[in-house]
Amino acid sequence: MKEEEMIQVSFVVAIYNVGKYLSRCIESLIEQTRKDIEIILVNDGSSDDSLELCNSYAARDDRITVIDQKNQGANAARNHGLHVAKGEWIYFVDGDDSVDREICARLAVYMDQEYDVILFSNAVCAGDRIKVVKHSEQSILLEREDFAELQLSALNRLGKYRYEMNRIEPACIWNKLYRKSFLREYHIEFVPNFPKLQDISFNLLVYDKAQKGIYVPIVGYYYRINQESVTRRYQNNIINKFEIVNQWFAAFVSEKTDARFEKAYKERVATHIRTCIVLYLCNSSNPEKYCVRKKKFMQLCMREPYKSAVESTSMSDYRGYKEKILSLAVKKRQFWMCEILCKMNDVRMRIAKEA
Repeated sequence: MKEEEMIQVSFVVAIYNVGKYLSRCIESLIEQTRKDIEIILVNDGSSDDSLELCNSYAARDDRITVIDQKNQGANAARNHGLHVAKGEWIYFVDGDDSVDREICARLAVYMDQEYDVILFSNAVCAGDRIKVVKHSEQSILLEREDFAELQLSALNRLGKYRYEMNRIEPACIWNKLYRKSFLREYHIEFVPNFPKLQDISFNLLVYDKAQKGIYVPIVGYYYRINQESVTRRYQNNIINKFEIVNQWFAAFVSEKTDARFEKAYKERVATHIRTCIVLYLCNSSNPEKYCVRKKKFMQLCMREPYKSAVESTSMSDYRGYKEKILSLAVKKRQFWMCEILCKMNDVRMRIAKEA
């Protein structure tokens, strides 16, 4: 693309060992019906063929820029892409997902208005099956007071707030366009070295400063359920990761005068202990003996901020039945029940994968 040409949207794609899905992702960007875009592919030290695929596409399309960096995590990859982006709007994409080819054209009318962020809907892909997520079917204008509500919903996306996840998905970055000048004015970027929940922390910073936005009922993103993703596989260091995350969230909430933020923070922490159970303590790949894992579970339940978070969170604060049952097991400190629930979920996932 020539330097003098105006770039409307910069797609920033963080890539790490997703060669299996990467071609579909890149092609969904190349095929955009609106052509005033750039595609920034940031290879974060992949050990598979991801970099070769990026370079092969870049050789064929001059709108593509490839950045190759040592593995530093998704946040560093996205920040790198954000710093070099030339577009008026930024769209962050994960390398194993894809984007609707009409999304830029369909959102063009909103890009020309004075919004800081544009939100839309998405679909979920599991194998060859595509399921559209049921969000609001009406457009929603977002003004200053609405962004506080979005923060609450992002802190606990399974909770019951005005912009709950069934109305708008508040936590993820891939169903949003961010105005670049807005991000740069307030120096908003991804938190460096943040080990989990990068989307949520970024959006909390965005919502903290945004003045005007809009949600439109358009399906623009296809999120792939990837069982090999880091968010789904066994993580023996996840408790340490959440130590960092909890401290950041606690500091963020401490600056809020609305008491609901403290409640939402505790609800968020209560979900972290469930994640520790699913991805570590009761994960089928954990080689530790049951008695060792149970001891760690009991220690985690007694440690702050988990202890007070679990004690103060009611089962009615959660939406899905699976979350409620597992939360009840944690609240009662019944490790055996956690173990059974995780094994049942493993069986369900295996059947779904084989179907």
